[in-house]
Amino acid sequence: MHPTTDTQPLSIGALSRAARIPVQTIRTWERRYGSPAPIRKPSGHRVYPAAAVEHLRRVGRLLAHGHRPGEILGLSVRELDALLELSAPGARTPADGLAPKVAAGARSGLAATSDGSSARAIRDLLRAAKNLDLEQLMRELDAGWVRLGPVRFLEEMAGAFMVEVGRAWQAGTLDVRHEHFASGCLADFLRTAREPYERRARGPRVVAAMLPGEEHQGGLLIVATLLALRGYRVIYLGPNTPIDQVVAAARTSGAEAVAISVSSATPRARSAKAIAALRKALPFRVSLWVGGGGAPPAAKDIERFESVAAFDARLTTSS
Repeated sequence: MHPTTDTQPLSIGALSRAARIPVQTIRTWERRYGSPAPIRKPSGHRVYPAAAVEHLRRVGRLLAHGHRPGEILGLSVRELDALLELSAPGARTPADGLAPKVAAGARSGLAATSDGSSARAIRDLLRAAKNLDLEQLMRELDAGWVRLGPVRFLEEMAGAFMVEVGRAWQAGTLDVRHEHFASGCLADFLRTAREPYERRARGPRVVAAMLPGEEHQGGLLIVATLLALRGYRVIYLGPNTPIDQVVAAARTSGAEAVAISVSSATPRARSAKAIAALRKALPFRVSLWVGGGGAPPAAKDIERFESVAAFDARLTTSS
C-alpha cells in the first residue's frame, strides 16, 4: 500500500524514500529538533508514524522557499499548509481551511510582498497599540510570523515595533498606557510562539537575563525566542536580575552561555561596568553574549551582537 495511506509505521528507510529526504537528514532533524518523533516497538526498534510522510513532504517544499528546518519541523500539517499558501509566488490570501486568526491576519497589509510590507505592518501595529485594539494587534503579529518566518519576524517586526513604540512614547504620540499595552501584547505573543520550540529543545543551556535596574524586556524576549528556535534550552531570568544571581543560575544549570540584553535607556558606562563584573564572576568556560542599544562594545571573552541576524548566525554556526 502507498505510504501516504497506509497506517502502518515505517522504518527510517521507508520514510526517507516516501518523503524524498535523505536518511541522515532525518536523523539529524530528529536529534536536533525532536522531529520527526519515532515510535519505539516492543523489540526496541524505532519506527515512524505514516503521517510523518506528508509532514516531511511539506517541510521539504518549505525548505525550497527558504525556510529553515528549526523554524518549521515542529509545526502541524495545517500550519505548514498555511505557510505553503503564503509562500507561493503572488499569494495574497491563505487557503480557506486555515485557522481564522491566520486568514484574517493574512488579509492585512502583511500579506503583501516583503518590499515595504514590514514598514506598513509597523504602522498597523502602532495604530492598534494607540487604539488599545488587542484583536488587531495580535492578528498583525500572527500574520507577520507566518509571512516572514520566525527570524525575519523577530528582527523586522518584533524588534522594529518596540523601537518605534519607544520613539512614539518619547515624541508624545503614545502614552504610558499604550507603551505598556504594546509591550505586554508582544511579550505574550513571543512567550506563546517560543513554547513549542522550548518543549523540543535539546541543545546547550543558556541563561537569558537583563542587568539590575533594567525593566523593558522586549529585547530579551526576542533573544529567548531565537535561542529556543535554534534548539537551545533557555533559563529565562528576565529583567532586573542581580549579577550574583545570573552567575548562580549559570553555575547551577551548567549553562554554556549567558545572554544579556541591554536597552538603550541604560548608559553605556554603567552597562560596561556591570558586564565586566559579570564576565569576571562567570566561569571561564561560560560564553557571555550581549546585545541591545545600551550594550557596551565587544571585549575580551565578551561577544557583542548588533542585530538578530548576527546573533542567529552565531547560533547556527555553533550548533
